[in-house]
Amino acid sequence: MGERIVVSGGEALRELCLPQAQAGRRIALEGAGALCAAGNALYVASRWGDTIWRFDAKKLIPTGLFAGGPGVCRMLTSPSGNRLYALCAEADSVLMLDAQSGAPLMINRVGVGPCAMAMDESGQMIAVAGGGDGEIALIETDTLRVVRRLQTEGMTLSTALLHGGIYALSLNEAMNTTLTAVLPSGARRTLRLQGMPGALEAIDGQLVAATHEQLSMIASDGSKVLASCDVSGRAGKIWHSGMGWMILDTWSESLYLRGRGTGCWRLLTEQVSDAVRMP
Repeated sequence: MGERIVVSGGEALRELCLPQAQAGRRIALEGAGALCAAGNALYVASRWGDTIWRFDAKKLIPTGLFAGGPGVCRMLTSPSGNRLYALCAEADSVLMLDAQSGAPLMINRVGVGPCAMAMDESGQMIAVAGGGDGEIALIETDTLRVVRRLQTEGMTLSTALLHGGIYALSLNEAMNTTLTAVLPSGARRTLRLQGMPGALEAIDGQLVAATHEQLSMIASDGSKVLASCDVSGRAGKIWHSGMGWMILDTWSESLYLRGRGTGCWRLLTEQVSDAVRMP
């Protein structure tokens, strides 16, 4: 059975149907950037006017327009779908909105140029990669209160939460990547990886790290690389689905698929700012 992917970029939203990457609907949308899909809604952050569009996920028709914040680079929804969290890089803040009405509920400052965030399995905590301040901020989803700050070895570009552990990818002094892991026991470990940092994701209980030209499966204690493969460019986003692995290369703004059992990456489409697998 095929899968739907929606991509932003080129002043539009575009729908792709896998596995053949057949082009579906195209909706002109100036400044379309960060995407988030949950339930029957697709959220699209616009780089013009600091706004967030709400679309019907199936029909791809607009159902709302929210006031967002400057430089929204990532979005998440609560497990219930009632709240939308927007990471505003240019305001160094996380903004919480009502996901239906768009009403602003709360805002809190985190990091310097924050660039990524991840929610834990319970939906109670969000980790924010603080960007230039070299730290991870752990915040409560209900109050946006910062409950913990963790220092890394340099500019922090991605983060993940898995089974009570806190993980971060940072740019170290050698212009390569350091993975920092803080385990539930409190133990702290670091692991050096080749290449500049890209994305870090917890996918199906597995920690997956992307650096320039590498995709690595990491042991949950952060001690070693379990397996790795070559990728094109520097993955800013990683997915895994029935079709295989997908990455968004931020350098070429291209979306790639590594089909199950093929071992080869296939270009799906170009001019991509963000991409999301539709529910």
